[in-house]
Amino acid sequence: MSNHSDTSRRFFVLSALGSDRPGIVAEVTELLQEHGCNVEESRMSILGGEFGLLMLVSASEGSAKSVSEHISELEASGGLEIRWKSTEAPQEHRTPGAIPYQVKAYAIDHEGIIHAISEALSNMKVNIVTASTTSYPAPISGTPLFQMEMAIDVPKDLELAEVRQQMHLVARNQDADIDISFVEGH
Repeated sequence: MSNHSDTSRRFFVLSALGSDRPGIVAEVTELLQEHGCNVEESRMSILGGEFGLLMLVSASEGSAKSVSEHISELEASGGLEIRWKSTEAPQEHRTPGAIPYQVKAYAIDHEGIIHAISEALSNMKVNIVTASTTSYPAPISGTPLFQMEMAIDVPKDLELAEVRQQMHLVARNQDADIDISFVEGH
């Protein structure tokens, strides 16, 4: 990650998806480096047999144009589906004055948990900043368990008690444990 004082730099999101194999990250970042781009943030994961990559990239207009002209070559040689899209600077998008919290949910895995939590948050105008979920077998019994972690931005005019109440209702309806905690240092 890097902070650039050059105001001519713009921000882009690069997403790539392809069959998992060694070298995908090296190939994508080589393209970016060759054209003078910087990876500001990234998320990468193997899901099933596919590898997904999502990056926030800063670049000059010329560098961004050059990357977009070479993406099809990387798609063909790497067997990837790539999207390159202009976006806002991170500090321009986040809700001013929103309060950052973390949500953790645990349950026996079943359909609908993610939807129930995200719908309740959406109804309160709470923005989900990041989310990750996983399903794994319980020790001894092998029962499939579910875990989710989210970073959320709670509007400053929304009482935390209301968020906790709504998450309590979701937890009861989904037979889940849901914890909400303040994120220090933001």
